[in-house]
Amino acid sequence: MPANIAPDDLLALLKSRRSIRRYRPDPVPEEALQQVLDAGRWAPSASNRQPWSFVVVRDPAIRQQVAQHAAFFFIRWAQVGEAPVVIALCGDVRNPAYRTFLHEDLGLAGAQMMLQAKALGLGTCWVGGLDRQAIAAILRLPPDVELVGLITLGYPAEDPPAPARKPLAQFVHYDVYGNRAPAAQVQAGKVATGPLGILLRRFRLPVRF
Repeated sequence: MPANIAPDDLLALLKSRRSIRRYRPDPVPEEALQQVLDAGRWAPSASNRQPWSFVVVRDPAIRQQVAQHAAFFFIRWAQVGEAPVVIALCGDVRNPAYRTFLHEDLGLAGAQMMLQAKALGLGTCWVGGLDRQAIAAILRLPPDVELVGLITLGYPAEDPPAPARKPLAQFVHYDVYGNRAPAAQVQAGKVATGPLGILLRRFRLPVRF
């Protein structure tokens, strides 16, 4: 099925997203909030296990308690107490094998939520420096649910300029690290492995999950 959005329009949306740290007190409409949450629901995840739980914090008292622990050493993130909505991104850790992918899964869900918010005229900011144990207690998370990060959500009270970005040539490598020339002839590095690694590579089967 052809894409409904022009590539240039999508890139323009990506480039226009900002981390918003000042919010207006206006409430987020329920329909807009549900769209943001739905964008997270449609994120890819390992084996489509969808390990996430999204805790929407709107109660002012609970939000302020969370804000007290949205901190890294002596720094407290002011936007957590100011935004009308805080979404706690949490993941199921019961499966040890899939726990490896938990932060990637929740990161993808959070990114999609932030882009949908931008499309709706809302601002967001990912907050990762946290006292996760304290916030988990405030939100009454069970032991098998891990807090990965917070997203603040609301109408922006600021319009930050575009931050500087490194040029692609500074960090793009072709085929192997260090090769900056797309057409250059390169050779792969050698894998250091023992008998078990050789055996595993020989008998690994390609699968699709």
